[in-house]
Amino acid sequence: MSTQQPTPEHPRTIENAGVSATGRTEREHRAPGAESTAPCPGSVIPGESYPLPEGFPESGESYTLTSRRGYAQLVSHPIPHPEVPRYAALTDFLNATFPFPDQKKGLPALMARLLEVLGPKFSPAKDRGRGFNGYTDSIDLGPFGAKFAYGGQRGTALLFLPGLACAAVPDWQALRTLLEHELQARITRWDGAIDDMEGIHPLDEAVSLYKAGYFTNGGNKPSCRQAGNWVDPDGTGRTFYIGKRQNGKMLRIYEKGMQCIHAWHPWVRYELELHNVDRVIPWDVLDKPGPFVAGAFPKALGWVHEEACRIRTIQKEGQLSYGHLVACASHTYGRLINVMLEVEGSPEQVLEKLRKAGSPSRLKFPSDWK
Repeated sequence: MSTQQPTPEHPRTIENAGVSATGRTEREHRAPGAESTAPCPGSVIPGESYPLPEGFPESGESYTLTSRRGYAQLVSHPIPHPEVPRYAALTDFLNATFPFPDQKKGLPALMARLLEVLGPKFSPAKDRGRGFNGYTDSIDLGPFGAKFAYGGQRGTALLFLPGLACAAVPDWQALRTLLEHELQARITRWDGAIDDMEGIHPLDEAVSLYKAGYFTNGGNKPSCRQAGNWVDPDGTGRTFYIGKRQNGKMLRIYEKGMQCIHAWHPWVRYELELHNVDRVIPWDVLDKPGPFVAGAFPKALGWVHEEACRIRTIQKEGQLSYGHLVACASHTYGRLINVMLEVEGSPEQVLEKLRKAGSPSRLKFPSDWK
């Protein structure tokens, strides 16, 4: 079956042509003497952008045609779901980069300002003595995995905040002001998470919705893959991925309770991962993560109405993990402790024998989780 080629009688405009399969722009064809009513992709002025129609409402994104090095490029802009509360999710990962040309002289002042906003939980700041994510130098910020990286990378710097570090951020609005307005940063990765503690929307439901086309955006069905034991589920937890990270938009649905706490625990987590791959991640995701998570796949995630916040999730996770570890310790070492009490003569002596500095990694939550 042949594909119709553009002719003067069948012009191809920005809306129905845009970028060719090879990534090259295509000039608009029109009848001789006809006036053009839309910008021609082949003559897009570098730096200019042209708003396109909203596209497919179910896609959760709007699109802008812009140009880069003389080529047309379609840029996605995530749209929040209009019916989901702003705090029905939480920010679980943040990467932000910003210009930092005067790295040697400006580092002390920048670190002081950064720690002022992030608060005491991100202290002490320790030089790691090595690079990170392509940067030549990096600094650990506190005990939760946060990092600041700089050096190379065309005079930029990176603030890296994984899940536990996001949990420790005292004021997201203050951090947004610092990054967006003071440092002119941009978000290069953002993860938003929804926790279904009771398993009301289990993993198998998401699989059924995927098969039924509820995760299809704009007529394009995203790819999927699985991790864990799907042939004969054994209570150790499974993961279902929708979309690909390299495309800039991926949803990760996994049985978090089974993976972190105990077999057959109902807790399910939905995590949206966005990257700035042909996509602008708006700073509003920090203020209202819930609508943006639900808006990514509105037909499938429109059920998100439960208010969730980071502290409540951390409390629940900490309590469940703590109870699980206590039960495991009792089952494994309970009889030994009875013997030690007889040998040592007092609980204090037993504790002195058994205690070890630090805490289990899964219990390294902010100090206010209890």
